[in-house]
Amino acid sequence: MNQDNCNWPGRIPGDPAHDRIAAYLTLDIQKSPAWVDELAQKIDAVQSGRLASWERNGNAYYLSVYPQHVEIEANFTEEQEPGGVMRIPLTTFTDAVKAWQVTVHHRDTGK
Repeated sequence: MNQDNCNWPGRIPGDPAHDRIAAYLTLDIQKSPAWVDELAQKIDAVQSGRLASWERNGNAYYLSVYPQHVEIEANFTEEQEPGGVMRIPLTTFTDAVKAWQVTVHHRDTGK
């Protein structure tokens, strides 16, 4: 999947954190309405305090959601993308997930 199709208000192409979010969404969440909805629900549960944190192991990344930030760790290393954990503000990640959710549902309904 093309990461260039993953955009949200405020996205900065070439920014390592933004590129990691785009890669996570396109590679691990993909165009699955169920997966993106679950992700949005878990973010909401962490933000509201119903969950202290939440983790998801995907094909390419390991995601940890905390009240103030997320951590996305690559399950692989390539020359194009350094491995290791990238810490990203939860608000930035949430904006991206909401935009991806709209894209996925828009595609799902054929509109």
